[in-house]
Amino acid sequence: MAILASLEDMILAIAGSIMNAQHMVEKAQMANIASFFDEQHQPTAIDLQLPAIHSTTSEGDLYRYRLPLISLVPHSSLIIGEAEIDLDVELAAFEKQERSGHNASFMSQAGLAAPAEKKAALMVNPETGGMAKRSGNAAHIKLKLVATEKSEGLARLVNDVVKGQGHAGAILPK
Repeated sequence: MAILASLEDMILAIAGSIMNAQHMVEKAQMANIASFFDEQHQPTAIDLQLPAIHSTTSEGDLYRYRLPLISLVPHSSLIIGEAEIDLDVELAAFEKQERSGHNASFMSQAGLAAPAEKKAALMVNPETGGMAKRSGNAAHIKLKLVATEKSEGLARLVNDVVKGQGHAGAILPK
């Protein structure tokens, strides 16, 4: 039994699955970044005692240096950079479908420029693409999704946290 779907719905389903996978990757990255902060949303840090080398210090004096752990590891963004789907589908008839997802207010103001209430949808059978190819009733579809640049939010966060690293108190005598 042929399972027909509109080509548009099939492409939207593939793209939606890839976007959901990317969302899961991003959530895992956010959880990783959150692990560098405590319950009060303060950066977790280690306090080091480093030799004080200022002209006013004595030999052997130390000072406390606060070092946020987030600044010690690289934080590259993981993305699904490119996804390519290559498939053959059997072509079927065009069907009229209701147009969905439109703004009714815009449509009423658009007049003759408004899209038709119904749209033509090319129906395809993804199950029999190979057999249809031999009979000449197939389409070869290559769908390529490419990621765009991500925001600089993480870079700015790390930069602001790193600005707070450094000298964290008075010089400690030996």
